[in-house]
Amino acid sequence: MSSAMPVVEPGPDQHRPPPAGSAGPPLREEGLSDTDRNYAIAMHLTPLAGFAFFLLVFAPVALWLIRKDKSAFVDDHGREVVNLLLTTVVFSATVITGITVPFVLIWVVMMLVNLIRGAIAASNGEYFRYPMIIRFIS
Repeated sequence: MSSAMPVVEPGPDQHRPPPAGSAGPPLREEGLSDTDRNYAIAMHLTPLAGFAFFLLVFAPVALWLIRKDKSAFVDDHGREVVNLLLTTVVFSATVITGITVPFVLIWVVMMLVNLIRGAIAASNGEYFRYPMIIRFIS
């Protein structure tokens, strides 16, 4: 004899909770202009070009400052990228200890992946939050 409880699926009128680990659907900006979308995409992708041309690391800050007062979408994506860059500077400064070198290498890989994820979210008109960053600018 089994003491397990039967599994009851919710009906169509009942709320079904999201799967474990899911935060629900991403927030979207409806009626987003192509200019705002392109600014947000550029803010996520220019740090990638900064590996080849160091000065391009500062491009997201410039793009954000130019457009932040005209679009809440661009302002939100810009704050996220600037927070990511500031967190990266803080983590990179800890390389001096030597113990954190593997951590910083993992951080760089994670940053690269999330920059691409952020650009994809921006191109879809979705808001994006970088995981594991310090929110210097809220």
